[in-house]
Amino acid sequence: MKKIITIIVVTTFSFSTVLAQYSSYYNVDVNQNINSNINQNVNVNGTVIEYKTIKTIDYGALQLANAQNEANRLENIKYADEQQKRISLEIASNPVMAYDYGYQNTFTIKGKDAKPMGFRNFTMSYRVPNRALFVKAGSGRYENVSSDGVTTEIIFNAPAYNIDNAVIDIEKSAKMDSLVIGQINKIGANGESHFVHKKDISRATVFGIKGFKSTIVWEDDYQLTITDNFNSFDSSKGDGVMYFVKVRTYGNKKEVTFEQLEGRRYYLRQLIEKIISTATIYDMKY
Repeated sequence: MKKIITIIVVTTFSFSTVLAQYSSYYNVDVNQNINSNINQNVNVNGTVIEYKTIKTIDYGALQLANAQNEANRLENIKYADEQQKRISLEIASNPVMAYDYGYQNTFTIKGKDAKPMGFRNFTMSYRVPNRALFVKAGSGRYENVSSDGVTTEIIFNAPAYNIDNAVIDIEKSAKMDSLVIGQINKIGANGESHFVHKKDISRATVFGIKGFKSTIVWEDDYQLTITDNFNSFDSSKGDGVMYFVKVRTYGNKKEVTFEQLEGRRYYLRQLIEKIISTATIYDMKY
């Protein structure tokens, strides 16, 4: 597991500096004179900054807007027949239908390819959603790009056998205690700097096993991102098997807002969670 290193922000890193460089969308109740349920403008050192908080989200309205935008996009595509068009428009109004109109991707990994994950061989199977919403964009990676420039990607990782019989606490890992909200954190294999707005943890089913979804809302100089990490650990198989799927919702910070990201994430959430929960691994040889 990669170690997460937090940069200590000096005391001169003022609130006004944060607002000037990063979104204030998640800064709820930062000013006692502001009603956090209402969109307002804030005057900071003479600079007027639009203040729009997470509490103002109307998920129902955002879902309807996403469905309409998706229908408009799909309406303009040329189809081989009317049935394909009907299916696409049905999926636009109810994204979960992309699961039903998708296909099962099943494959076996063995020998030297399975060894790095602690196996001699295993078979992996998951549902690939209909291409009206997601297209294959690499090994185990599926991508959706909305009409307003929000990208959603699902990244499947191979299972990992607990070959060292280590003590695994996925709940502790999912809580991401090392991350500090409202500060710059070093995240990822390359230790890149990200400003973390929010983190959250909730229950999730991952490859049929009860686990957790840990969420990080962050941005850097170029991109706004919501990352959902789905993890579970099956202790009933040998020394245990770990499952992991990453979902990212992101866009160019010059073109999209966090509200657009939240709306897209909400629109696709049931489809994505169904894909992840029903994925399976079997015929495992350690």
